[in-house]
Amino acid sequence: MNEYILKAAAFMFAAVWMNGGSAANPMCASPEQVQQIRNFYSDNAGTPPIRAARQLRMPEELIASGIPADHAAGTGGEGFDEVWAVITTWEKPMTVIAKGADVFEVIGAIPSGETSTENQFYNLSHDHALTGHLRPDLYTSIYAYALPRGDGRATRAVFFYDGSGPSVFGVVMSGRGPTPPDSELTKFDELIEVIRSLPPICANS
Repeated sequence: MNEYILKAAAFMFAAVWMNGGSAANPMCASPEQVQQIRNFYSDNAGTPPIRAARQLRMPEELIASGIPADHAAGTGGEGFDEVWAVITTWEKPMTVIAKGADVFEVIGAIPSGETSTENQFYNLSHDHALTGHLRPDLYTSIYAYALPRGDGRATRAVFFYDGSGPSVFGVVMSGRGPTPPDSELTKFDELIEVIRSLPPICANS
């Protein structure tokens, strides 16, 4: 990696590390909100929560918590290691990072990583184009969902939240494009099974 990029990354990493932080509380939809969310999906099949949030004017994490359990699975941030281990096996996912009105999309493998022995960061390896430093200890919830689009395809993704409303980031396996091969769909099913084996974060998950 370019020396100047490494120096810049080290500077930003140090600045974030000094800010510290502590986990917030997860957002869980009320029964009334759950009904509103399900009414929305009955007319807007396959819409990911990151887009539904703008249309419903609800926090994205709240919407994710209200997706029916037969299409989604959720757990707390404590399940990060188990979830991350599965998505690193996906062949060609797309990482989605939304900041304000802007959205970054990075197509490529998810790197493995490990927790630092010096601080609370989970450091991603430099084996792929995507790399960085994460704070799973601040994640309040993790939701994976397979939302039927009504055209034989489904939106399959997993998103990570920190209690502030919007997602921290997400990893998408499929959406508007072609359906992934069975070998990849099996990996997504594995992710759902792993999350469902962990403690649920909201009554609907």
